[in-house]
Amino acid sequence: MADETEQHLREKIASQKASLARLPSLRSIVDEKGLTSPETKARAQLIKELSDNEDRLELLIESKRVAAAVRLQDELHPPENSEDCPICLETIKHVNCMTITRFYCCGGLVCKQCSNERNKDKEEGLGDKFRGKCPLCREELLSASKIGNIISKHANKGRAWAQFDVGTCYLRGMNGFALDKDKGLQLIEESADQRDPDGLLQLALLYKGGALEWDESKYMYYLKEAADLGHQSAQLQLSTIYHKCSNKKEHLHYITLAASQGDPNACGKLGAYFVHSECGLTKSLVLAKHYFEKVFEYAGKVDPCVNSLSAYDLSCALLQIGSVRYEGVLEIPGHSPIPRSLFWARTALKGDSASAKDHANGLISMVENQAKSHCTNCLREAEGSAFKRCVRCLGAWYCGKECQVQHWKAGHKIDCIKRK
Repeated sequence: MADETEQHLREKIASQKASLARLPSLRSIVDEKGLTSPETKARAQLIKELSDNEDRLELLIESKRVAAAVRLQDELHPPENSEDCPICLETIKHVNCMTITRFYCCGGLVCKQCSNERNKDKEEGLGDKFRGKCPLCREELLSASKIGNIISKHANKGRAWAQFDVGTCYLRGMNGFALDKDKGLQLIEESADQRDPDGLLQLALLYKGGALEWDESKYMYYLKEAADLGHQSAQLQLSTIYHKCSNKKEHLHYITLAASQGDPNACGKLGAYFVHSECGLTKSLVLAKHYFEKVFEYAGKVDPCVNSLSAYDLSCALLQIGSVRYEGVLEIPGHSPIPRSLFWARTALKGDSASAKDHANGLISMVENQAKSHCTNCLREAEGSAFKRCVRCLGAWYCGKECQVQHWKAGHKIDCIKRK
C-alpha cells in the first residue's frame, strides 16, 4: 500500500511540476500584479499544492526508513515486556517509566498518553478524569506520605518495577526511605536480574560513576540491555556513545529508535542531521522541520537547551522552506512564513542555550528590520515613520487600519500565529 501511495505521489508531483513550468514565474506575477492580486494568490496556491505533495512524499520515505529500523530491532531483540493500556486498549510495546504511569495501590499501569490527557484536563480546569481514584482498582489515589509502605509491599513480592522504585528511594534517601546505599543497590540489582528496563538503565548509570566503582564493560552491557528492551533514554545514551566512537551506523540506528518513541532530544538531533546532511542522511529542510516540531509535541520533560536550539532551527527551516518554495517572495498573504518563523525564534529566547538565543536575536532583528521598512499590505515605504504591527503575531506591519483589515482578509488570518 505504501509503495502504491509513493508511486501515486511521484506521478502527481511530476504532473504538477510540468503544469507549473508552463506558467509565468511567481516573481514575475508579483512584480506585475502585486502581492494580493488574484493571479498571485492562484499561482502561490498551485505552488503550495505541489509542495504539500512533495512533503508527503518525503515524510512517507522517512517513515519507511524509521519502520525498517524498528523492524530490524524487533527481529534482533523481540519485545519482552509489552502490555495493553486498560483505558485506551493500545499496546504499550515497551513498558518502562518513559512509556507508562504506574498506580502504586494495585501496581497497575496506563500508557503515558492516557495519563497526560488526565493531567491536561486537571491543568485546564476540566476536572480529573479519574476523580481522585485509581482507574483500575477504584481505590483512592495515594498521597506521597503513604506511597512508601505500599511500594515496599510490592517490592517484597518480587515485583521488578517496585524493586527499582524502592531501590532508587534508598539510594537517594527520599519518599520516607532513609539513605541506605547497600539496600538500594541490592534492590536495583534484583530488578535488573529480572530484566526490568528501568533497573538495567539505573544499574548502568551506577557503574558509570554512581554508587559503584567505574566499570566500562558492565556499564555498556547494562546500557545496551536496557536500550534493546526499548528504553528510549538508554537508546539515546547508547547512540551518543556510538557517535563518539564514530560508529555512524549504530548511532543512527539507536537515535532513530529513540526518536520513533518521541524522545525530544533524539528528535532534535535528527532534525539537525537533516539540516546538515550528517550521519548518512540526505539534506532535507522538510524532514528537519518535521523533527523539530516533534520536539515540541512531546508531552514529557524537554531539556531547555534542546528546546531552545530546536526552536531556533525550526525558525530557520521555516524561512528557508518558504523562500525556496515562493521564489524569495515571503509576504504573500496566506503563504508567508514570517509570523511563524518569528514565533519560534522568540520561543528560542526562552530556553537555556546562550548560542541559540544569540542566533535567534540576530534572526529576529534581520527579519523585523526588513519587514517593518514597508507596509506588508500595500508595500508603501515607511519613510522614517514607524508603522504599527499586528499585535497578535508581531510579524506584519501596516501603514493604517484599512491596510491591516485588507491584509487580514487577503490571507494573514492563515499566517497569523498568536505569540506566547
